[in-house]
Amino acid sequence: MAVQMGGEIGARAISHLEEVSDAGVKAMADAGTIAVLLPTTAYMLRLKSPPARQMIDAGVTVALGSDFNPNAHCLAMVPVRYIGVKNSSRQEHCSRYLI
Repeated sequence: MAVQMGGEIGARAISHLEEVSDAGVKAMADAGTIAVLLPTTAYMLRLKSPPARQMIDAGVTVALGSDFNPNAHCLAMVPVRYIGVKNSSRQEHCSRYLI
C-alpha cells in the first residue's frame, strides 16, 4: 500500500520493495518512480526477492543499492550486482539496471 501511495504522489524513488503489490508496480511505472532494490539486504535477512522482472517489464527503472546499515551492511557494489542479477529471472536484461 505504501508503494502505491508513493507512486501516486510522484515519489522520485522507493526502496525496500520486497513486499510490493501489482498495484504498487503499476503506480511506480505510471509515475516514473525509480525502484531501488537492495538485494544483499533481502539475502542477509532471508526476505523474498523483490519482483525485479515484473518491474522491468512494467517499465519501471530499477536501480540497485547496498542499504548500508548495521543489520545488513555491504561494503561493495560487486556483491549487490551479483545477487541482483542472479535473482533476476532473465540475466540478459541486467544492462537495464542502473549501477
